[in-house]
Amino acid sequence: MVWPVSARVSVDLLAGAIAVVLVACSAPPPAVSTPGKTAGSASPTPALAQPTLVPLAIDAMRQREYPGSDLAIEQTLTPGVNYRRYVASYQSDGLKIFGLLTVPNGAKPATGWPVIIFNHGYIPPTVYRTTERYVAYVDAFARDGYIVFKPDYRGFGSSEGKPVSAYYAPDDTVDVLNAVTTLLTGSGCGVTRWAATSRSGR
Repeated sequence: MVWPVSARVSVDLLAGAIAVVLVACSAPPPAVSTPGKTAGSASPTPALAQPTLVPLAIDAMRQREYPGSDLAIEQTLTPGVNYRRYVASYQSDGLKIFGLLTVPNGAKPATGWPVIIFNHGYIPPTVYRTTERYVAYVDAFARDGYIVFKPDYRGFGSSEGKPVSAYYAPDDTVDVLNAVTTLLTGSGCGVTRWAATSRSGR
């Protein structure tokens, strides 16, 4: 179909008008001068408030430090088949934390003893004892040539501090991470390899 010349002119004029309108709508508005402000100057962007992290959040835990301490032997226990047993202590948040420690017999390997941090599950703090519970688990690791350390957590056994449920506070986790640093740097065992495991319940 061939448009009449007059129709083509009308369509061209309409298209041109729409284009002008679209350009006008998309163009930035003219700068308006206000007293005390230079025209066209950008307003400063307000700083966004940093969210408050939940203490149990991983990002919150990463912001803390876990210096640990020297590992102190508090009591020598009856040895196992091929390993020695001790009650040992270390510092966590300024609190003295006790734990069960096993060390293999024989010469220390050139790469140091491998370590298992054994985290106990919930046991009422009033009945928890450092040398009780999880005996078979600790024995199995110790027989296989691992140093095993089972920290009590604060408020459990003879450890200082007040016990708080791990569901509501990071205290137990802090004690475990300080135990890791202690074994790596303050035990004198030349530890370079470690892993953590746990057993829920009693």
